[in-house]
Amino acid sequence: MGLLLAVGGCSVPSQRENVDVAARLVSPQVGAPLEWRLDAEDDAAALKRAEAVLGHPLSMQDAISVAFLASPELQLALEKLEISRAELVAAMTPPNPVLVAGSRQPGGDLAAFYPDRSISVGVLQNVIGLLNIPDRRAIARRDLERARYEAANAAIRHAAVVAQAWFDYSAALQVQGFRERGMSIVRLAYDNLRARPGIAPEVLASQRNSLLAEQTRVIIATQAAVKARARLGEELGIAGWRDDWSIEAALPPLPARDLDAAEVERLAMERRYDLQAAAKAVDARLRVLATQKRFRWLNQLDIGVFRDKVAGGTSFTGPNMVIELPLFDQRQSRLLNADALLRTEVRKLQAARLTARTEIRSQAADLAAARHLVEHIEREIQPTQLQQRAAPGGNDPDDTRRMRLLLDSIGTDAEHADRLREYWRARSALALAGGDWSALSGLR
Repeated sequence: MGLLLAVGGCSVPSQRENVDVAARLVSPQVGAPLEWRLDAEDDAAALKRAEAVLGHPLSMQDAISVAFLASPELQLALEKLEISRAELVAAMTPPNPVLVAGSRQPGGDLAAFYPDRSISVGVLQNVIGLLNIPDRRAIARRDLERARYEAANAAIRHAAVVAQAWFDYSAALQVQGFRERGMSIVRLAYDNLRARPGIAPEVLASQRNSLLAEQTRVIIATQAAVKARARLGEELGIAGWRDDWSIEAALPPLPARDLDAAEVERLAMERRYDLQAAAKAVDARLRVLATQKRFRWLNQLDIGVFRDKVAGGTSFTGPNMVIELPLFDQRQSRLLNADALLRTEVRKLQAARLTARTEIRSQAADLAAARHLVEHIEREIQPTQLQQRAAPGGNDPDDTRRMRLLLDSIGTDAEHADRLREYWRARSALALAGGDWSALSGLR
């Protein structure tokens, strides 16, 4: 029993050690430390470091660093991890012994021939609770490993969400700038027409309609930028705390080559943390089923010592045992439940793998389409528009045809920013689905 007590009470990771294991899973994929903030002092220190980063325009990596310091989403994942650690502590804690005490008063016609009162005191220990500590510990450890993978996966996914929100805001700022430039050009042309004598009213009205159309595009682009900024602020965890921040507005250029989807799919089956978490859940359920079978016929065994003492000094001491006789309940329901839960986790693992393959193939198709659109704009549309604008008088805003060419070029630049954003969103999503976001996304 002493050995069981020693085994049951050792090897419990501390709170910090538990989080550090998950953080080591995250660090190779995200260039930002994952920290657990336990109290207001930790929160204040993290926000102070985040405030220093917010003092200059945020790159995408800066944005991820701020989110890891300020966002409450990651803290929720770490709290779930602590719940699994608490379950490991419970599994490794031996059951307490039970103290049994009683008193008996003689009665009846012959009570005078018996002592006035007897006192019974005993201690019972749940032996099954000691014997199954190794099994409970193994189950809880597997569950804790599952929780670590899930916490790490949640952190990496949040980094990818922050990156996508950064892409959205960056592209929205670029589009807003293009639309404002177009509006300025049309406004200049309209003001020049109004200053000229003898301009036909219908020509002036047509130019005014063009100005109104450009103003509408600016309003739409501005609204999109405001919404993108609000979403990024939420993902960073700074909405309502710091509103005077900015980002580096340039999207990364199109990389030279894309990922090999077949290779990504092959490696994802081994590298994705959600699949590893699902595999750990299967391992835990296998151990649960084995434990249920092992203790099916001996589910309750309490052993102890009792001492009965009567008035006059006479006492009786001896062992006691409480054992359950499995006459009716032979743990059929527990075995059926454990077996069903095992099959459920196996199916979940199979479904997760199928979903991962589908995600990779779908996102690879999105990536290929996004690259095609970006390259079409860069290789076909923009060079042609540049040639047209380079013709004599191509940049004269007073020439209606030339102004239209310039506006078309600005519209193409805005479309290019949107398509480039979609490319990087697809690339980031494919990298996340591949299980190695940092190496596959091409962003670090």
